Amino acid sequence: MHSSSMASLSPIALDAEMTLVNPNAGVMINDRVGLPPRDAYKALLNGKFTPNHTRQVSFGFTSNEVWIALSIRVPTLPLSPTGFNANGDVTLPGVARVLKIDNAWLDTIDIFFFASGELVRKASIGDTQTIGNRIYNSRMPALEHHFPPGITEVLIRVVSADPMTIPVYIGTPAQMEKQALVNAYFYGALYGALIILFVYNVMLFFYLKERRYILYSLYLLAFLLFNFTYTGHGYWWVWGNVPYVQQWLMPALMFCYISAGVTFTISYLDAKVYLPRLYALRSSIYAGLSVLAAIMLVYGSQAFAVMAQLVILTTLSIWMLLIGFFAYKNGNVLAKFFVPAIALGTGGATISSLATWGVIPYSQWAFRGIEIGILCEMSLLSISLGFNFKQVQEAKVSAETSARIDPLTNLYNRRAFTQLVHPLWELGKRNQQSMAVLLIDLDWFKQINDDFGHHVGDKVLEMVAQRIKARVRSSDLLFRWGGEEFLVFLSNADINEALSLAETLRREVAQMIVLKSVKVTMSLGVASSLASNITLEGLIKQADEALYMAKNGGRNCVVAAPMPPTPKH
Repeated sequence: MHSSSMASLSPIALDAEMTLVNPNAGVMINDRVGLPPRDAYKALLNGKFTPNHTRQVSFGFTSNEVWIALSIRVPTLPLSPTGFNANGDVTLPGVARVLKIDNAWLDTIDIFFFASGELVRKASIGDTQTIGNRIYNSRMPALEHHFPPGITEVLIRVVSADPMTIPVYIGTPAQMEKQALVNAYFYGALYGALIILFVYNVMLFFYLKERRYILYSLYLLAFLLFNFTYTGHGYWWVWGNVPYVQQWLMPALMFCYISAGVTFTISYLDAKVYLPRLYALRSSIYAGLSVLAAIMLVYGSQAFAVMAQLVILTTLSIWMLLIGFFAYKNGNVLAKFFVPAIALGTGGATISSLATWGVIPYSQWAFRGIEIGILCEMSLLSISLGFNFKQVQEAKVSAETSARIDPLTNLYNRRAFTQLVHPLWELGKRNQQSMAVLLIDLDWFKQINDDFGHHVGDKVLEMVAQRIKARVRSSDLLFRWGGEEFLVFLSNADINEALSLAETLRREVAQMIVLKSVKVTMSLGVASSLASNITLEGLIKQADEALYMAKNGGRNCVVAAPMPPTPKH
């Protein structure tokens, strides 16, 4: 048994607030488990408990017993003159207070109350006790006690395979309920936000079929279940009659959270492209995690499992920050979201750890730093995935547009013809409209390329495209049909309107100046008909035959295809 110099504890005067009382406690670490409470009480009287001047709340991993001593003082209240209250009952001085251990993962908590040197009450709480057998209806281990006037010494013995974080609160039942309500609002907001993010990213996965969205959803779900377990919500609501599940589910879900974080990180940062060496090692990383899981399973120690995974969790946070930084240096745009997101999550976890280990003052909000940090982290990651979704959509639209646009002339290409023209053709058939096609071919274009070079030929194509585009109506469609061929589709034009436009285009191109010695002319074939009298393919064929006639007729001219006979009804 570790001892200290004789020191008396300052009695705690009970107030009306739910107060953290660890700074007023005495602490003793017993190196053998099973010290009788009366022996512990004697140790307290003999000064073997160390006053907790450092405000210590956590005692790390230990197989020893941790004893905490509290000295509670209740002022003596005078009785009424008759010794009875207004209801005729005997006046019972003293106060009722709730004592709560604000940590859901501690295995065994035994509490002993000594008054006037006698053990007046003992109670057992902790997660080895089923919810149905708890003496106080609370998510956290708690009990209510009526403290009589004078001094009551409270001894708390804790034994657990998990980290020995033992924040002790004392307050009125009303304050207990108020604090429970604040916690309910906090966790309701936290779980609600995480569930919304989970559903949103699952939907994005089914829409986009991108693996990173489902991996991020699993990362969210793993943290949600892990948090649901170690905060005691799962034990309180779901498996409260199976303590063994509670004790082993926390390390199991922590392992799932770590594995999901590794898998998501490799996918999110597109390691195959931006971190190829890491990507080549991914199988070894996953195998290492599997070996660790097997070792924990075979070793069978809950304490070892939790300790090992806490070390890995800390290492994982640093690893994620480092590879996020390298991915950003290698040009990954999403890494600029990833690094600050992980920094927020790691920062929150660090605050929780520092508060838990007593480096900074303990408070409920500091203890919740990991949850606040993770919520910020996952919100920022969701924003980044939303940004990625926008990039994907823009890339998709750009790809679709590029597939339909000729990059040199910025006109629609032949691939876009069917998609754009057929709806207009069908509408023209229903409305009995006349449709027209102008098929255009530049004269002696191969000679221009041979004599002046392809860069001049490209310039000619660009200038011709601009001239034609400037003259056609907004309702008409202009396509680059082939190498030096263009097609104009007039959605509502008869043969005369089509010939007029064709002649205007021919004259303007003939007057166009590219270089002083470069002369550009073009031949045009024109065909027009009621859409109901001919097929679209047939109309294009007629325009092509007219263009052939223009070429054979001397070039630099417009030739109209003969009108098809009107079918007899």
